[in-house]
Amino acid sequence: MKFITDYNKTAIKYEGRDISYREMIEGAKSYGEHLEIEREDRVIIFMENRPELLYAFLAVWDRKGACVCLDEGFDAKELEYYLRDADARYIFTSNKNLETTREAIAATGVKLKVLVVDELNEGEKRLEAEELWLEHPDREAVALMLYTSGTTGDPKGVMLTYDNILANLEGLEPYKMYEKTDVVLAILPMHHIFPLLGSGIVPLFKGGTVVFLKEMSKAAIGECLQKNGITMIIGVPRLYEMFHRGIMEKIEGNRVAKILFKVCERAGSLNFSKKIFKKVHEGFGGRIKFFVSGGSKLEPQIAKDFLTLGLEVIEGYGMTETAPMISFTPRGQVVPGSAGIVLPGTELKIGEDGEILSRGRHIMKGYFNKPEATAETVVDGWIHTGDLGELRDGKLYVTGRKKEMIVLSTGKNINPLEIEASILKKSNLIQEIAVTEYNNLLTAVIYPNFQAMKDEGITNIRETLKWGAIDEYNNEAPTYRKILGVEVVGEELPKTKLGKVRRFMLKDFLDGMKREEVEVEEPDFEEYRVLADYLKKVKSRGVVPGAHLELDLGLDSLELVELLSFLEHTFKIPVAENLLLEHSTVESLAEYLAANRKEITYEEINWREILTKTKGGELPTPLIRGGLVKFLTWLPLKYYVDLRLKGIENIPDKPCILAGNHQSFLDGFMLNSILPPHVRGETYYMAINIHFEGRIKRFAAENGNIILVNLNKNIKESLQKAAEILQSGGNLVIFPEGARTRDGRIGEFKKTFAILARELEVPVVTFGIRGAYDLMPYGSRVPKRGPVDIEFFEETLCGERSTEDFNREVRDRIKEWLEKK
Repeated sequence: MKFITDYNKTAIKYEGRDISYREMIEGAKSYGEHLEIEREDRVIIFMENRPELLYAFLAVWDRKGACVCLDEGFDAKELEYYLRDADARYIFTSNKNLETTREAIAATGVKLKVLVVDELNEGEKRLEAEELWLEHPDREAVALMLYTSGTTGDPKGVMLTYDNILANLEGLEPYKMYEKTDVVLAILPMHHIFPLLGSGIVPLFKGGTVVFLKEMSKAAIGECLQKNGITMIIGVPRLYEMFHRGIMEKIEGNRVAKILFKVCERAGSLNFSKKIFKKVHEGFGGRIKFFVSGGSKLEPQIAKDFLTLGLEVIEGYGMTETAPMISFTPRGQVVPGSAGIVLPGTELKIGEDGEILSRGRHIMKGYFNKPEATAETVVDGWIHTGDLGELRDGKLYVTGRKKEMIVLSTGKNINPLEIEASILKKSNLIQEIAVTEYNNLLTAVIYPNFQAMKDEGITNIRETLKWGAIDEYNNEAPTYRKILGVEVVGEELPKTKLGKVRRFMLKDFLDGMKREEVEVEEPDFEEYRVLADYLKKVKSRGVVPGAHLELDLGLDSLELVELLSFLEHTFKIPVAENLLLEHSTVESLAEYLAANRKEITYEEINWREILTKTKGGELPTPLIRGGLVKFLTWLPLKYYVDLRLKGIENIPDKPCILAGNHQSFLDGFMLNSILPPHVRGETYYMAINIHFEGRIKRFAAENGNIILVNLNKNIKESLQKAAEILQSGGNLVIFPEGARTRDGRIGEFKKTFAILARELEVPVVTFGIRGAYDLMPYGSRVPKRGPVDIEFFEETLCGERSTEDFNREVRDRIKEWLEKK
């Protein structure tokens, strides 16, 4: 039966070549001449995206064989498994992959004939007009075998019949999704069924044109869109995230565009939006009918914003085993967050445990040579997808992956996708995020958006994300869904080629991040050696050239201040905090120093000079005195808190630092209420600015005894203000954890208080708070009633001890006291 005929037009565009349907059909027929195969004989295709991949594919089908498409990125060791398992007779490959192919064949000993497409003469078979067509395999014959791998076990060969594929084609037919006039951009690797059919086989079946790109850069994609009149792009969410980010940044930067965007959002008319945002459409070539997104779920807000721009992003749902569609979105029916309607001729139901089940002609024949795995997946004709979903208003919503659900020790089920979507909505500083259980904590693994960090002048990436995006999410989340661990990483998360996070690899990924770096060849110039030696001493660990100063070496905000001071004194160059934005790795910073330094003089960090050399700007002028705060909070504290106080007499009548653990929102108010009047009026509090966002909180901070510390700029100025307060006779309250505890346990202490105590020779009065977390845990709006213990210990001096030792001693003292209860 005819599958593809001569449409007398261009079938494929590649590297400036326009390949006609005649040329493509003749090329496929020529390839077929090299195949001596019978019905369902398997032929492997192992090459990069290029026209010859489609020639090979169509040649196998024309000869009634079954195509086995493999990832062209496999190395020889990986390829060995597939050569053994597929039991194929031929392999089509390219010069690029030829050495890998030969190495794998030699290792396995399989009898397999290699056909190198760069050496085949694709035009040697000339056809008459009536012969210009290609056949498809028999309906019930296995036509395609693609491999799918789960979280465990060996990859499985999914056997799809031509009828499985035809069920999808026939289901789409009434909706005219593909048309003869279509020009489809093929940018995803064709060993996946979604791009293989969606951007390769189906467009050719319908008489459209396929455009291959050799280079996948943003510039190359943009040029291709302009030159080729692309009508449809088959992509993954990351592609549309890139498009979306570029467009929205321009809109946000233009006041008129922002207003027009809001108008279009309210209007909800595609045609109106297309006229208003005509330039956006012209940027995509001016002929786009719609985008198609698959492989993983697209963030609903992105789909919604594209609708506002007059562009539809079509989403669907399926898997390799369903050839591939179970549901899809017809044109004009986009609902952001939905995977569309069930494909005609397909059955779908939601199991008792929420799993998506499907039945119909689209269900695979089975896994190749794996009957047990097939029986586990397809039960009574129903395929168990392993995904969770809901049907609402006739549309499918995929809510998570059954195997990826996190079951906490409390028995609560956590859907990581929902949490990830919530966090992403709150920050543009996150490129990728995955929620998992790590070290018995619900943990967010974050790969930052470094460009956004740079644009916003953020030097303290880890703390900004932890106290910003994650905290904002935690404020709204129920207790059992709060993120208690945050891991910020310097490289992309492990993913499939279609951009889906491999969650089962996250633990090993994080463990690998925490292991010592392997030895690498280090640059041989003096600036690098001096900088690396300094960092090795500070962090007591090895340093490699590509290490990120914060994410890999773990430099905190104080250590970054120390680093800048070291650079200024050692290399005799003026430095600003934004230097570390431009040069965030050891090697990059060393190269900057080599190009700009005047001389090299070895000096120790002088914190006393840093703290006292320059005034830290104007000190807060409190309109809201401690006495007024005490008056306003006296009655609520009296009602909720049974305060048990001990050691108040240990606060001296001289400047001191009060350093203690931070358990709740109540802590500062409780301290203010118990301090003697003559101490209260001269006591200031250090706090991170992120925790004082909002008009009321900001007013209270700016007009109260509070020094706000910005983690990303002017940290040195904040420390200088703190020093000035102590030197002028005031007291300073510091919570060294930086923020209140998220889980009731005492956190790590920053050594700010220890540096101030040592360099200014002021005493530290350590205090402990116990019970406040039980009354008002993080995220609570209203406290419960109950007892709280606050105890002040005898003052201590840092003396000659290192700041690290003194910091550790103070924390251990509080920790020991907390554990006595």
